[in-house]
Amino acid sequence: MDLKKNDKFTILFLSFISSLISYFFVYGYEVTNFTLSIDEEQLDNFRQTLSLGRWGHALLHHYLLPEPYIPFFTISLAIIILAINASLAASYLELSKYHSIAFVITLAALPQLAYQLEFNNQADTIAISLLLSTLSLCVLQTKNKLKYLFFVVLTIFSLSIYQSVFLCAASLLCIKTTIQACKDNKDTFSFIRKIIIFCCLTLVALALNTLFSRLAIHYYEVPNSSYLSSMVGWSRNDINDVINTIIKSSRSFINFKAAYGLNAFAFCSVWIVGTFFALRKKNKKTTIPVIFCFVILLSTFSLNIILGANLPPRAMMQVPFVFAGLYIIFIISCELNRKAVIIPLFFLLNASMVSSKLFYSDQMARKADEQLSHLIITKIYSKYPSFDVDKDPVFFYGSYIPLNPWRIAKADTFGASFYEWDGGNNARIYNYLAISNIIRFTRPSLAEVERSIVNATNMPVWPHSDSILMVDGVVIVKLSNKLSPYNR
Repeated sequence: MDLKKNDKFTILFLSFISSLISYFFVYGYEVTNFTLSIDEEQLDNFRQTLSLGRWGHALLHHYLLPEPYIPFFTISLAIIILAINASLAASYLELSKYHSIAFVITLAALPQLAYQLEFNNQADTIAISLLLSTLSLCVLQTKNKLKYLFFVVLTIFSLSIYQSVFLCAASLLCIKTTIQACKDNKDTFSFIRKIIIFCCLTLVALALNTLFSRLAIHYYEVPNSSYLSSMVGWSRNDINDVINTIIKSSRSFINFKAAYGLNAFAFCSVWIVGTFFALRKKNKKTTIPVIFCFVILLSTFSLNIILGANLPPRAMMQVPFVFAGLYIIFIISCELNRKAVIIPLFFLLNASMVSSKLFYSDQMARKADEQLSHLIITKIYSKYPSFDVDKDPVFFYGSYIPLNPWRIAKADTFGASFYEWDGGNNARIYNYLAISNIIRFTRPSLAEVERSIVNATNMPVWPHSDSILMVDGVVIVKLSNKLSPYNR
């Protein structure tokens, strides 16, 4: 092994260790304090994930990874894979030692992944999807004759786990292009050619993944979910409303009004302005690099534009890559070296605080849910001593939000109660009670549900003493007056 290769290995190893420490520092609370979150209440997600088009995730968990998850192990595995991905991404960008370390720390320092790692049932596969996406870019820059084929195959497998991850690769490609433009600012046509090739190959992968997804759904006889199609705003809403939604959603990341913990992204504008002045001070051309910087920034909102919708923070997978990439472009333009690591450390401290607070709000939500569950069960048995949990069905009408002073605004599902989500979802409530070893209620039949809805109409709501009544052999628990379509 020559010196150059040895240097590359050393940089790769140091960036991996730096990334691993950073990710564990940010998400350590969830690693050591597993808390059941919304969507983690099912023990078997195979059919559900297949119906969502995530056939790769479904097969990985069905045949290789634990289904649905194992506390500590699943998220620890995810963090290790994320660290490998981060170091590989730094290697793809051909960064120096200190720039690589700064990049991977900055990548972990914007805790968007908290909104993904909250769902332990897909934490490990999300990390694998990211790794496959980055690997596809690494393959694309080799001289292998089959590189285009390998890129498509890797991208298909990445898409089969989580469909929006390919946008992270798109952002990384733009970041590398911009770094090269900042260094020599030559051969703009070559940059554009690479982007066109990437887009064409990705479209092929998207088409093939759609085909394979339909084949998997047909083979396993699973109904096709309308979840993804329901997110498309262009086909459902007025065009002006869709455009305003996209602008408002994008602007929130720039004016410090993003989801909790993601406001640090607004500093991207500082990185871009700083890059412009740094290049100008060194008498370098600024037009192409700055234009590319804005392209990178806009890539953050590409899925919002494609779907015409305001997306949940968990779907904004490219946010950390854009944040870290623009920072690296800035420090390269400033020709900073060791000092480049200092700023990311401050963001890392903030990320750890934010992430810990988010996961703790979930822990407090489960304590509130558990307390409410015991109150409801106690009241059922006190009113009906002969109640038989194995025979007498229980029906929940409406929703209820237990007290949780730790709940955070604009934090998606963090801190949410199983008794409130979806406006009241009986399946979630039943599954939560069962998986938490609280109680396993008998579910009413469809006919009993329809009768219970009518019977509950004039009942008082929880915590009134008559909010729980046994009518026609069904125990009705009326949580609120507003009935949800999911109260079934």
